[in-house]
Amino acid sequence: MKTCYSCFMTYDDAFGHCPFCGAAFCPPPKEPVYLFPGVFLANRYIIGEAIGQGGFGIVYKAWDTTLETVVAIKELFISRLATRAAGDPALIISRKAQEEFDYRKKRFLAEARTMARFGTHKNILNVLEFFEENNTAYIVMELLEGMRLNDYLASVGGIADPEFAVMIAEEVGKALISMHGERLIHRDVAPDNIFICGGKDIRIKLYDFGAAKLSDETDDYIDIILKPGYSPVEQYDNTKNIGPWSDVYALGATLYFMLTGVKPDESTNRKQEDNVVPPQMLNPAVSDTLGNAVMRAMAVERHLRYRSVEEFLKAIHGEIRVRTVEEEKKKRRTRRFSSVAAAVLVVAVVGLIIGKLWDDRVEKLDPADITVWISVREGSKEEEAMRSVIKDFREKFDDVTVELTAIPEAAYAKTIADAAAANTLPTLFESTGLPDAYLTNAQSLENVLNSKQFADCLFLDQYRQYYADDKRMPLGICIPLAEIDPNNPGLTAYDSFYFTTAADFSADAPFSASPNLPDAVKSAFGLGDHAGKDAFLEQKSAVYFTTTMDLIDKAFDQANGDGLSVRIRYVFPELDEIPCAFTYEWSIGPASEPETAAAEKLLSWMLGNVYQNMLMIGMAQDGQIPVDRECFFSKIEKDDKLQPIAEIYQQFTFRQPE
Repeated sequence: MKTCYSCFMTYDDAFGHCPFCGAAFCPPPKEPVYLFPGVFLANRYIIGEAIGQGGFGIVYKAWDTTLETVVAIKELFISRLATRAAGDPALIISRKAQEEFDYRKKRFLAEARTMARFGTHKNILNVLEFFEENNTAYIVMELLEGMRLNDYLASVGGIADPEFAVMIAEEVGKALISMHGERLIHRDVAPDNIFICGGKDIRIKLYDFGAAKLSDETDDYIDIILKPGYSPVEQYDNTKNIGPWSDVYALGATLYFMLTGVKPDESTNRKQEDNVVPPQMLNPAVSDTLGNAVMRAMAVERHLRYRSVEEFLKAIHGEIRVRTVEEEKKKRRTRRFSSVAAAVLVVAVVGLIIGKLWDDRVEKLDPADITVWISVREGSKEEEAMRSVIKDFREKFDDVTVELTAIPEAAYAKTIADAAAANTLPTLFESTGLPDAYLTNAQSLENVLNSKQFADCLFLDQYRQYYADDKRMPLGICIPLAEIDPNNPGLTAYDSFYFTTAADFSADAPFSASPNLPDAVKSAFGLGDHAGKDAFLEQKSAVYFTTTMDLIDKAFDQANGDGLSVRIRYVFPELDEIPCAFTYEWSIGPASEPETAAAEKLLSWMLGNVYQNMLMIGMAQDGQIPVDRECFFSKIEKDDKLQPIAEIYQQFTFRQPE
C-alpha cells in the first residue's frame, strides 16, 4: 500500500497516482531545501507536500498520527541565514548567522505562544503544538481549506460586495478585539493574512502572528514590519507609538481594498499629499456612512482614527454617528472652545460672588511715583503697547506717576545686573530669563497671586510647581514645537501636524535646537546642546526644535528669498503631559509701600484680558501666547499657525526639571 503525501489517503501499489486526489506518488519536493515527503517529526507528524513559502518559513501539509487528521506545519526557514542539503532534514547554519538565527527562532516560538493563547477562537488560526528539531523550530496548526482574501478578490474581479466585505471586516475585527484585550497588536493585517475558509459555513481566519507585539513592549530588536498600503505611518518610524489604532488603520485599509479594488497609497506618501479617494466615490454601492467610517479608520494622524476596533465596527454598521476626518477635526476644536467658554462663564460668576480679592479691595491708590523697565526687541511694538496700558492705568489712578524706560533686548540683562548690584532696581520690570541672583531684592507677588485677574488666567494654577518663589509673574506661555524644512535631503517625508520626540522625524535627519529652549522642554525631549537657529537657516539642519516665542517661518523665507517653506509641527495631542514654559515674566523691585501697591495694581492689570490683548495680541509678535483665558482662545482661533494648540492645551504642564 502507498500513502499519498497530498491527501494522506492510502491506496494500492498498482496505482501510479493517488485515485483520491490525483497526486503523483512521493514526488520530489519543488525546491531542494524543502523537507522530503515522508520525513517524521516529533515522533508524531508525517511531512507531506509543501504548500507555501514566505520570507521566514515553509508551510507543509502533514499527517498527525495521534489524532489521525491532516494538519499544517510551519517550519522556520530563512534562506539568507540557513540552507539544507537535499534529503537531509537538518538545517545548515553558518557560525556568522547563528546569533541572528537563534534570535529569529526565539521570535518564531513567541509567535506560536501568542497564537496558542487564543485557543480555538473561531477567527484566529488555531495552534496545536510547537517544538524544536532539525536545528530549527516548527509550529503545528489547523489546516485551512479555502483561499486567502487577496486570491478571492482576484477571482471576483477585484471588488467584493459591500455586505460581504463588511462581514469579513467584522470577523477580522473580532479577532483583533480579542488580541487587544490581551494587549497584543497584530501589526500585519492585510488581505494576504486573512483566510476565507470554505465548506458548509464560511469562516474568516486571521493568521500570521509573526509581527504581533505587546502594546507596551520595549524590545529594542523587534522587527519593523511593513506592508505598503496597509501599514500606518507609526510603523515606519519606530514601535513605541503602536497600539490598537495601528490595527484599526490596517483593517480600514483592507476594507478599502475590498470595496474599491484599489490598494491605498502608502501612508508615508499620504503624509506629503493625500490622494486617497473616499471609497463611495469609486464604488457607488458604498454608502457615505461606510465610506466615511473607512476613511476615519485610515486617517494618517493616529489621534483622528477610531481608538478601538469596537468603535470602528460600530461605525461601519451605522451604530454611531460617522464624521469625516475634516468634520472630526472641526468638532474637536469646537468642543475644546465650548468647554473653555463654559469654564470662563463659571469663573466669571464665581468672581462676581466672592468679590473679596485684593484686586477689588484697592479702589484708590495713594500718591506714588513708580518706574517701569521693559525689554524691547528690534522692530517690535512692545513699547507702544506698554505705553497704552500705562495711559489707561494713569486715567484711573491719576495720583500715580509712571515713568517707562524701554531698553534694547541686547543690553537689558546687563542693565538689570548693574541695577541689582547697586540696589537700584526699578519698581516694576520685565524679568524673563534673568538669573535668580538678580532678583534677590525683588518683592513677593502674593497680592498679585490673590488678584481676580490671576484667577481668570489659564495655566496659572500650576504657578507653584514652576516657580520656587513668588518673585516672577508670567504674562504668557511658550509651547514646544518643531519647524521642519521639508526639502532637506536628511529628512524622511513627514507631514503630520504633530510629533512626540526627535525620533518621529528621522534617525538620520540633522536637527538643531534653540539656545533659548527652556530646560523643562529640553529635558522632556532629550535635547542637549545642538546647533542653533543659524544651522537651520543655512539648511544644515532639517529640523529646528524651538517654541512659539521663536517662530522663524517668516525669517526663513526672507533669508532664502523665494526659498523653502518652513512647516510647523506641534507635540502629539494625546501625550499625557506636554512640557511648556511660562514666559514674559515681570517682577517688583524694592520700593515704598505706596509704590509697591501701585506696581502690584499695574501688574495685575497686565494679567487682565483687556491689557493682555494690547500686550500679547494687538501689538506683539506672533508667538506670544497670553495666559488670560479669553485672550488665549482669541489668539489661537485667529492665527492659522496656532490653531492646532486647541487640541493640545489641556495636556500642558508647567514644572522645572528635577
